Amino acid sequence: MNVCFDVNTIIYLYTDSPKRADCFFAYDVVNLRRFNAYVPACALADMHYIRHRNGLAGKGLKDAMEALFEMFDVFDATGLDGKRALESPMKDFEDALIAQSAARNGMDVIITSNLKDFAASPVQAMSPAQFVEAFKPSNVDYGEVDLA
Repeated sequence: MNVCFDVNTIIYLYTDSPKRADCFFAYDVVNLRRFNAYVPACALADMHYIRHRNGLAGKGLKDAMEALFEMFDVFDATGLDGKRALESPMKDFEDALIAQSAARNGMDVIITSNLKDFAASPVQAMSPAQFVEAFKPSNVDYGEVDLA
C-alpha cells in the first residue's frame, strides 16, 4: 500500500502538538505493515520553511531534512497535476495539488489532519487516528506512550 503523508502530519511529528502521537502512530503502522511511506515533492519547501521558522538552522535543519528523506520516499508533481488541481472541486490549491499528484503516483491513501479540505480528493483521505484504527496490527496497543 502506498501512503502519502500530508504536510501537516509531518510537521506534527516534529512539534509538541497534541496531534503528534497520532501522527507518530500512523507512521509506525506504515512501518509495521511494511507499507510505503511517501511525501509529495511539492511539500518539501513548505516543510523546510516551517522547520526553519521553528528554530532549526544550519546543520540541524539539513540533518532534519536528510532524516525526512530517510523516512519517506518522495513523489513528484507535474504541470498537469497543477492544471488538474485548478479544475478540482477542492478549494485549497495546495491540497488539490497534493491530491492530484498522489492520484497520478498511485497513492492509496492520504493521511492528513485536514480531512475537510480533502473531502473531494480523488485519493481517500484519512486522519492519522482513522488510519491507525483501520490498519493497526491486532497485536499492537498504543495506549499511553511518551514521545518526549
